[in-house]
Amino acid sequence: MTPSARYSAAIIILDRIMVGAPAERELTSWARSNRFAGSKDRAAIRDIVYDCIRNLRSYGYISGLEGARGVLIGRLLSRKEEISLIFNSQGYAPTSLSDDEKKIVYAQKACMPNAVQMDIPDWIDKKFGSIYDYDLLKSRAPIDIRVNLKKISIEAVISELQKDGIEAYRLDFVKSAIRVDGETRKIPQTKLYLDGFIELQDAGSQALVSELNCPERGTVLDYCAGGGGKTLALASIIPNDVSLSAYDKSEIRLKELKLRASRAGINVKLLDNDPVKKNQKYDLVIIDVPCTGSGSWRRSPDAKWKLTEDRLEDLIKIQSEILQNTSKLVATGGTLAYMTCSLFDCENQVQIKNFINKNHGWKIILSKKFPLSIRSDGFYLAILSK
Repeated sequence: MTPSARYSAAIIILDRIMVGAPAERELTSWARSNRFAGSKDRAAIRDIVYDCIRNLRSYGYISGLEGARGVLIGRLLSRKEEISLIFNSQGYAPTSLSDDEKKIVYAQKACMPNAVQMDIPDWIDKKFGSIYDYDLLKSRAPIDIRVNLKKISIEAVISELQKDGIEAYRLDFVKSAIRVDGETRKIPQTKLYLDGFIELQDAGSQALVSELNCPERGTVLDYCAGGGGKTLALASIIPNDVSLSAYDKSEIRLKELKLRASRAGINVKLLDNDPVKKNQKYDLVIIDVPCTGSGSWRRSPDAKWKLTEDRLEDLIKIQSEILQNTSKLVATGGTLAYMTCSLFDCENQVQIKNFINKNHGWKIILSKKFPLSIRSDGFYLAILSK
């Protein structure tokens, strides 16, 4: 495909995403319907679409035009690329700019509003302000790997990945993490991945797990286990005498965890029923609660456009309920680890403060922000003791 044809495809996909369709679904659907597109074409279109989602408002503001077409034109302008080389009506290229469009595109624009520059909805800017580096929020996230140190060394993984054409290097702030460059889409097909020696996981998420007060023996529960990223990370560092259980409301996610645990050779007891109802006690309970995901919006940029104030309020209530309910599962002297991948205090410190105020006998052992940075996504961790 020519660069122009790739932009035409991106316009079709982005138009659907802008009216609410999930980004991954639309990219996958387009690829299945257009088998002629090679892997390089699909990768290029994906990169264009995700870059546009991350910069949706600013690109549209730069061009002054509406819809996906306007966003793509704004992308070219922001990169100082010649519009007519892409939008020229030749072959499968997008149609050339009309005279009216040219007047709008090349007209002088007023100073870009803050929320537009940050590429976030107005209500988020008004509610939270510039609480993060918006250039980072709009950048492409790095790709990190967690090495299963019980099965292989960092050095061996780096060497094997290089044989597959994947460059990798060690990260100094968490011992299990390496960062990869180049053909990262190959990783799920490598022998290292298929044999459970490595998992794709942000270094910040790994750092969260390394902060936990894991018991030398006893029981651990990952209550909101999801696909099991943190469960598996924890299993790779805890002593063999520790019994590890996992639960998630979604059975589909637990099935994914079962497959990943089997691949990694890790023993995890998957719970079919909500342990809150049984009131069993654990020495460590981990709750990676549902949240806005604002700390990882680089990876799922369409999420920031779908988030509403009502949804945020719903999430805060859900988090509070999970925190309150799972606190009953912690054995005397045990710990409760509360986690989010959010940048917002209302989901983090405020939640913990409210819980402590309502529940006597609990104290904060650790309250730590992992800021969004070039090192990792943004996270929050609170460790509470009973």
